Order: sequence, then structure tokens, then C-alpha cells
Amino acid sequence: MFQLNITEDDTSLEQALAYYDDGYNVVPLQRSNKKPPSFLGSWEQYKESRPERTLVESWFKDRDNLQVALVCGKFVVVDADSPEAMDWVERNLPACPFKVITGKGMHYYYNNPQNYTTFATRRTNDTPIERLIDIRGVGGLIIAPYNRHANGQVYKPVIFPDWKIYDHTDLPDFTDKEYIKITGVPKIELSKQTAPFSLDGVLEGSRNDGAARIAGYLISKNVNIEFVKVFLQNWNKNNNPPLMQKEIDSVVYNVKNTHDRKNQKAPLFIQATESIQPPSDLFNPPGLLKDMFDFCEDIAQVPQPELSLVGALALASVTCGRLYRTSMNNFSSMYFMGIAKSGQGKENIKTFVESVLNASDHEKLIVGDGYTSSGAVHSVLKMRPTQITIMDEFGKRLEAISSQGNSNKEDGIQTLMEAWGRCHGTLRPDNYSMMGVQEQYKEQMMNRVTHKPAITLVGLSVPKNFYSALNGGRIADGFLNRFVVVESTEPRRVGELKRYKEPPIPIVNWVNYVRRYKNNLGDASRDNAEMDINQTILEFDKESQEMLQDFAREIVKRQDILEKDNLEPLLSRSKEKAMRLALLCTLATSADSRTITGDIMRWSIDYIRYYDLMFIESCRDKVASSATESKIKQVLSFIRSRNGEGISKREVDRHELFRSMKSYEVKEIIERLKNAGEIQEIEIKVGGKGRPTKRFVAVDPNFFEE
Repeated sequence: MFQLNITEDDTSLEQALAYYDDGYNVVPLQRSNKKPPSFLGSWEQYKESRPERTLVESWFKDRDNLQVALVCGKFVVVDADSPEAMDWVERNLPACPFKVITGKGMHYYYNNPQNYTTFATRRTNDTPIERLIDIRGVGGLIIAPYNRHANGQVYKPVIFPDWKIYDHTDLPDFTDKEYIKITGVPKIELSKQTAPFSLDGVLEGSRNDGAARIAGYLISKNVNIEFVKVFLQNWNKNNNPPLMQKEIDSVVYNVKNTHDRKNQKAPLFIQATESIQPPSDLFNPPGLLKDMFDFCEDIAQVPQPELSLVGALALASVTCGRLYRTSMNNFSSMYFMGIAKSGQGKENIKTFVESVLNASDHEKLIVGDGYTSSGAVHSVLKMRPTQITIMDEFGKRLEAISSQGNSNKEDGIQTLMEAWGRCHGTLRPDNYSMMGVQEQYKEQMMNRVTHKPAITLVGLSVPKNFYSALNGGRIADGFLNRFVVVESTEPRRVGELKRYKEPPIPIVNWVNYVRRYKNNLGDASRDNAEMDINQTILEFDKESQEMLQDFAREIVKRQDILEKDNLEPLLSRSKEKAMRLALLCTLATSADSRTITGDIMRWSIDYIRYYDLMFIESCRDKVASSATESKIKQVLSFIRSRNGEGISKREVDRHELFRSMKSYEVKEIIERLKNAGEIQEIEIKVGGKGRPTKRFVAVDPNFFEE
């Protein structure tokens, strides 16, 4: 049997690798607050799947401020937090071959044949001292032996034999009476099949699990969703601390859709877009993305967290460009649109990206913003098949294209659209006529192809310019649904003066590792547009696939609702964007990862859903309004052009101008013009013949007298 040779003098790295090599699943926690460090993101992805050893090593290397935590599940720890609680455990539970002294009491390690989950006893001033006992099982973490608490206390074993997971004594299956004696709550609380209907509340580590089990039980009984939410709200009041309302809503939403999926139903419960709330972990992206976000925000003269996150995602997008794909042919290349008030820090994205790529000697990935035509796009890709461009005044450019009808620039947009979807194949220019082209240039033009183009595009604009450029045609053509549109919600503020800072070494090292050392590729194949490239493939695990199917069903239902406003095309790429984002997040967690997990998928879907719905609401408010105003002006101008004759209701139904509109739009426009006093319905003769007819005429003294 393998002997763990660990002492309190060993570094966190040495301890972590020793536990890992003996079969334990380890994650890092901050010594100061026992919380996961920002670079880890969510630790929950490692509840069932073990990280690769190289990843564990990268977590702890040169980081002495971290503790080693063991993921429970295969074993369970009884955490006794008082001498009285320890005495009760020693008298009532089986002899424990392995126990650890803590700052307050003792950890008792057992096998977990009953598959106990983690449960923290709710403690009040009236809680008996012998009940200061928690259970750390499935879904829980425990500080590993020989680690040091922030107060200096070492978690020191009392007995340290040759031990492995399978050496522990089994924790017995308690009777209901015994379990109540230990925790003060019925054993039913730990059942995954029955809802805990007690309104006594639970502690922080058990809130989401308890809420999910309550919701699952009620939903399985076909209880009305609104009642489920009200019930959980009342239950949540007694939690310590209570969950936020948006967390309760999210639990109900996910449980409902999971229930519908298992029962082969399309999700029925769709969160209303009118009350869109950002995900609770929006600014806690997985892995190294959190470090990128923190650095981008740290160097910003005007803090813009939403745009700083765009900067982090854009950097990851271009870094992984051309090198990876999923088994479902999703790629890392993404388009972003950053919108903020004038002078409020949009340019910091460019500063951040340039800073990191320059520090890693990959500044060649940055190209100018001269996508002025289809030919220009192809030419730039020929030189840089993997590239990032950050385009200022993007709204003005779109507005100019739309208003001027510039065919070259429209062709450029069409090529950008095609490039977004051709990451798996070859992008070729259109077959233009070569009549009159000199022979030495014909071959160059014919060979201007790019294998697996990887464009990362970040457009920047102020709200007014961007939304004024949009219309129904631009929404329908598929260009905008390829973007993640992020409009800052930050108020206008005065910028700070900040010194230049070097990018953090872990970020620079990650970029270099991905670009230089992955796939055993040399610069010639990686950066040559004419050469095909073998890509590293990542798989979606079962949980992430189920989430994607739920998301797809949700999208379809939302599109049915949005169709009346002609906004449904904006969701056509949401699933694809979520899959691309999940690929990035996985690689930012570990460049050696080959599996996209449910935790990563959940964050990615939440991110895309939030910003896609926010963009739709903005379009509903701003673009639709703008389009309506334009139609109103058209109708008024037309009626005025009739030189006092106006137009009859019959002519309205038949005229080309009105046939291009929907009937309810025509009715609304006519009513608005009448109410505004711009037109009037009167009886007049046209041409001086026949009987008078009712006609809509412009209210203008030059045309008629009242």
C-alpha cells in the first residue's frame, strides 16, 4: 500500500501532488477565506471529473497562499466543531481510522456507502452544543490534512496509517432518530427523492441543493410554477444567508427545463425578457479568463466591467484561433460589439489586447480595421489567417453603408459573415471576371483562398450611432446575430490616471503555450492561409449536451414569440455562440482540457442568453421606434405630395407604399398622424366630378381651407 509522506513543512504544491497521486481529487482554496481563487473559476466541475495532473501543478506552483482541499463524495467527513460534539461522535459513531484536529474540533473520515450529500446544520443561539456537527459528502470540500489555517493552526492527523479512500470505515445508515440527534433536522433532508418541506432554512453550503430538491418535487407533481417560486421565497427567508431572488428564479428555471427534457417536452417555462437579470457569476468567468478580466479592468481609466470581460473573451478567441474545434465543428472565433457612452473607456479593450499580445510576441495577430470590401477581407486573411481587429466608430461605418448603398462595403460585410461560418473549411473570393487582368496577376487572384479563417472582430460604438444604423434589413440579413452585443450599463464618470502595468505572467504564458506549443505546429502551418491545419478536438460531456438541447428548445420558443416583431433572426446563432464560448472557457481553464463540462456550458449559455435578450430589448425599443418614425415620415410626405387631394381608404389598401407595410402598422400610422394634427379625414371631390368621398389630407393651408 502506498505511504503518503506529507508533513506540515511541505509546500502546497508538494502536498497537492501527493494527494492527487494517491487517488484523491484536489482543488485549491485561498488560505485567507477558504474560497476558490479567481483563476480556478468554479470548482464544481471537479466534483466528479479529475483535473489533469499538469493542471493541478499549474494551480499550486509558486502559490504558497493556497490551501489544498479534497473533493468529498467517495468519502464523507463528519465535522465536529466542539468538544461536546467530538464526544458525541466518539461515543456514537464507529471507530474512525483517520481523524484530523481542526481549529475548533475534529474531522472524522469515513467511507460514504449511503451517498450522503453535504449538509451544514443551521445554528442559532438555541442550538445544542452537541449538534455542532456538519456532514461533508457529495458536493463538498474539506481542507486536506497538514494544511495550515489562516490563523496558523495546522490540520494535523491524530492517526496517520497507510490510508487510501477505500481504507476508511463506512459511515452507517443512520435511523431517522439518530440523524435528528446529530444534525437537528430530519434525515429526509438528505434524500434526493423527497423534497425538504421544512421552512427552518439551511446554511450557505446547502441552499441551492435544497431549493432544487423542493422545486423538483413540486414540479414533478405538476404544481404551478408561480406557486413554486412563492413557496421557495418563503423557505428562502429562513436560510443563512438567503439566496438572491434571481438565484431562486434560476433554480426553478433549470429544474423545470430538466423535468421537461426528461419527460420529452419542450421547455414551457421561459423567463420573461422584460425583467432580464445578469447571471450572478457574470464577472466570475472560468479559469484564466477571470485573471484576464481583472487585469483589463485594473488598467482601465474608466472602469467598464462588461467591456473588460469582452476584452478577455476577445483575447482568448484570437489566441485559440485556428487551433481548436469541438466534435460538433464549433470554433473559437467570435464577433463582439461593445457599446458605451462617448469617452467612457471603450478603447481600453484595444489597450488590453495589444498589451498582452505584444508581451507574448504575438502582436502580428493584430490587424487594422480596413475591412472596406470583400477583396480587402480576403487580402488581410491571406497574410493573417488568424487575426483580431478592433474597429472604432463601428456604428458610423454601418450607418454609412446603409445610407449610401456602398456595394463594396456591403460585399465586405457579406465576406465577414461568411468567414464567421467558414472556420472549418475554405474561404474563397467570388469569381470575378478577369478580362483585362494581366497574366501575372490572374494566378494570384485565383489562389487568394484561406483555409480555416479565424477572425476575431470587436466593434466599438456609442449607442446613438449604432442603433440609428440598424433597420429591419440589417436585422434579417444575419450579420448582427453573429455578434455578442454588449452595451455597458455603467453611468458616465471621470476617468482615473493610471500607470502602465505589465500583463500578468500567467496570462502571457498561457498565450504562448497555446500559440507556440500546442498541436506540435510550426509557424509555417499555423500562420499560412494556404495550408490546411489539424485542429485539436474537444468533446461535450453528457450534461453539457443536455443543456444545449434545453437551450435550443428555449430559443425556438422565444423565436415564436419574437416573430411578430421581426426580431427572431437575432436568436438564430445563440446556440452556436454559446458552444464557441464554452470552447474558449474550457481552454482558458486548461489548454490541455479535452472535455467541455456542464459547469462551463452553464456559464456560457447564461452569458449568451443574457446579452442576446438585452440586445433584443434594445432593438425593440430603439430600432423598432426608429423604423416606425421613418414610416410615419414616408406616409406624411406621400399625403402632402398629393396636392390637397389626399388619399382614400380604398387607395391606401392598394397603393404600393402601404402594401409594403402590415395592416396594423398602416392603421397605427394613420391614427398617430391624425392625433398629431398632421392629417385630417374630410369629404372632398377629386377633379370636381362625382360624389364627395372621405379622404386623408395633409393639414396645410397651402392645400385647403377649413
